[in-house]
Parts: sequence; structure tokens; C-alpha cells
Amino acid sequence: MNIFITNHCPRKCSFCFARSRIGLSTEQESADIMSRENIRRVMDFLERSEEYQLRLLGGEPTTHPEFLDIVKEAMDRNFRVQIFTNGMLKQELTDALSELPRDRLSFLCNVSPQAKDTEEQREQVRYTLKKFNQRVQVGVTLTGPSMDYRYLIDYIEKYNLLRRIRVGIAQPIVGPTRNSHLATAKYRETGKFIVAMARECVKKDILLGFDCGLTLCMFTEEEIGVLTKSADGFRGLCDPIIDVGPGLDIWHCFPLAETLNSRLDHFRTRRQILNYYKKITMPYKQLGCMAECVSCIYKKRQQCTGGCLAHAMNSLNRFPPRIAPEPCEA
Repeated sequence: MNIFITNHCPRKCSFCFARSRIGLSTEQESADIMSRENIRRVMDFLERSEEYQLRLLGGEPTTHPEFLDIVKEAMDRNFRVQIFTNGMLKQELTDALSELPRDRLSFLCNVSPQAKDTEEQREQVRYTLKKFNQRVQVGVTLTGPSMDYRYLIDYIEKYNLLRRIRVGIAQPIVGPTRNSHLATAKYRETGKFIVAMARECVKKDILLGFDCGLTLCMFTEEEIGVLTKSADGFRGLCDPIIDVGPGLDIWHCFPLAETLNSRLDHFRTRRQILNYYKKITMPYKQLGCMAECVSCIYKKRQQCTGGCLAHAMNSLNRFPPRIAPEPCEA
């Protein structure tokens, strides 16, 4: 599960999936933050679920006023902590985190270029990457069928980062909030770009990894073979991510954050939540994100679920109730 501990973020990325949750909060004083009590409830829930990874995100999770104490407490409870960050940490926090056990703390740093960062912010990112080096995997979100990705390779080589790049495509938000996202009409062209990127990166011993929402039809069979050899796995399936908000509200994933809401305390384990969301999203998975999905052989074989559910929901303009019914049994 992803734990959304604050909605404060210093960036304004055009594609932000969490835009409906972050709203206009750009100052920590006005941010909605998760209390330490609620964070402990989440840890209790994960322990009951026999899962020991605590994935912290926001907003920018490191702006939580008790962030360092949260990480230390999680480690004391035997959790491995993964931080989803933009890399804009204060130097004193970066220095303190760098002293924690290397095998218990990792970072996924999204360095997408769609926000107009200041030089001060870019310097914060550089300091973070240099300090954490091999604990960091960089990630990027595509809003179009191409981008200049050479700076990612430069980061990896200059700061000795993990030789992995996490690639995602921007998905739409379901509901009235709008964000920049990749149109399905550009999926095939984007697939060609991803394969070309994978071919170039593997020459530097760098593998691509993928976020959810990609479809098999973005690639030819030959290109899928290329990704098998030059990427860190690829799948065209959509499963519930499960995000937990500051007040212990939960949702399927950020694109569906305002549509399929429930409460963490309605469930006992993560498996129950997964079963619940799989059940209520099944009708939309029958459709897929494009008209061609209905007759797609990959989809009939359940090798691909047809991309992000947000596309199907927006095209139908027919959504499940905002207040979810009582959960199904595990």
C-alpha cells in the first residue's frame, strides 16, 4: 500500500495524478498531514497483513514535520521503508536519513521535467542523489510519445545511482479534476519510443522498469522481446494499488482517488481490500481503455487488462458510487 502522509508538494507537475488530493496546498501550514497515531494504525494493519514494506508518498512525504521520526519508528518495527520523492529534501534531513541502515531505506525519485523547478530546487535534487546514490532509483512520467531522457543516464552515472529507470505514462484523473495525460491515440507511438529508450539504456547497463497502465498493443511482438531482454519486467495487467490518505480513507489508485473511496478500518487485511476493489472494478476491466480492447486477443487471454481504468470510466461517464458499500468477505 502507498501511505499518503501529506498533501504538501513544492512542485506543480502538469500530469500529477494526486492533483485532486493536493489541491491548492503549497504551504506546509495549510497541508493535510497524517497524524502519528494514524501512521501507527497503518503499521498495525500492515503487520496483520504480514507485509513489512512501508511506502511513504504525498505530495512530497519528506515535508511531513515528523518525517524522520516516522522512518525511525518504522525501522524499529522491522519495516523496510520506501520513499517516493521529488528529491527536494532539506540538506539536514538528507544527512540524517543517510545515516540510517542502507538495506532498510530506498528512494524512488521522480525527476520528470514537466514542472518548472528553480535552480535552488534542482540543487536540492542533486544533493539528494549524491548523498543517497545506490539507494535511489530515478523515475519519469511520459505525457507525450517522446522526451529527452539523456539527463537520466547522466544522473545515474554521475551520482552512482541504481542502474534502473522507472517509466510511467501519465493517466487521466476520474472526475472533475483535470491533468495532462497521454492520449490513447498516442500509445503506439509511445511504445516505439519506450523500446528505443530501452535499447539505448541497456547499452549503458541500465534497465527500464514500468509503472502500471501500459498495454501490450503498444508494442509489436518483436518489441516485447526487446523489452524482455532490456527491461526489468513488463506486464499489461492492472491490479489495485491501494492508497491510504491522512484520515485513513483509502482508494483504488490515484487516478480513481475521487471515485472508489472507502475506509481502512472497514477491512482487517490488505487481501480483503484487494478482493473488494477487484470485484467492483470488474465491469470496467471488461471494456479497456480503447474500443479495440473489446475484441483484443491479449485481453481475452487475460494477458492485458486494457490499460488504466480511468480511461474506461471517463469514456462511459458512469462511475461507481463515491461512498463505497460494505466490503466483501476475503
